[in-house]
Amino acid sequence: MTPPDPIQPAFDALDVCTRALGDLDAMCCEPGRSPRMAELGATLDAARGELRTVAADAGSGTAAAMETLEDAGAQIGRLQVGCCAPSRLPLYNEILESLMTAQRTLTSVANS
Repeated sequence: MTPPDPIQPAFDALDVCTRALGDLDAMCCEPGRSPRMAELGATLDAARGELRTVAADAGSGTAAAMETLEDAGAQIGRLQVGCCAPSRLPLYNEILESLMTAQRTLTSVANS
């Protein structure tokens, strides 16, 4: 049996982010926010690509991946603060918690 890939939880966390972002976008009543949500989706895709680089060579790409995760956190924070619907807060929290999971996983892989 192959041992689990230590960076897989970061990929799983980004999957959660992408799903929750899709839910937010589908529920959003403000069309002007859609481009910002699309930008966040692109940032999450970029983070996934950078995690692939880290997975291929743990010494490579860690700083870039961390910076992209931080950028995604800033983007979701801006979206959350501007949101007019408290009922969507659990989705914002889910994204932020998942970004933290990805960051902790990345840090653990980089330090091992």
